[in-house]
Amino acid sequence: MKKNVKLGPCKMAATLGILLLCVVPNSVHAQQTSKNPYTDISRFVWSENQGVPQPALAPPVNATLSSTVNQIGTNNAATANLVGSGNVTNQYQLGSQNVSSLSANGTQNTLTTTQIGSNNTSNISVNGNGNNVNNLQVGSGLSYQIQISGTNAPVSVQQYGRR
Repeated sequence: MKKNVKLGPCKMAATLGILLLCVVPNSVHAQQTSKNPYTDISRFVWSENQGVPQPALAPPVNATLSSTVNQIGTNNAATANLVGSGNVTNQYQLGSQNVSSLSANGTQNTLTTTQIGSNNTSNISVNGNGNNVNNLQVGSGLSYQIQISGTNAPVSVQQYGRR
């Protein structure tokens, strides 16, 4: 003979809680720590579908002038003058007859220029140690001038097309 057992609300909640503990495998779930429903995944290293949070990177020491310039069209000019250390500038130009001028006076600065089109010119001048210089040009009628004063300054120059 079956007996109907009635559980009060407290006993029922406790019973369900114990059942859930037995059924749910051990797992770790990320919790949202703010009220913002969107998660910034830029601070995670991803392997397949697992994200591992990484500590925030410290800002560069004395980073005073960091910039990105994007220009499309003709006869554009972009200029960046960096003073200090740990600065970053990126200049992208798409079109013709564009001029990119970058200069840095200090240490551990990164200067990057990318030009795609015709009759484009880039001028890069660096004074200091440990600066990184990158120059990429694609098209025809291209010219560049790079002047470096200092040590341990990696330089990458790439031209695709006609000079």
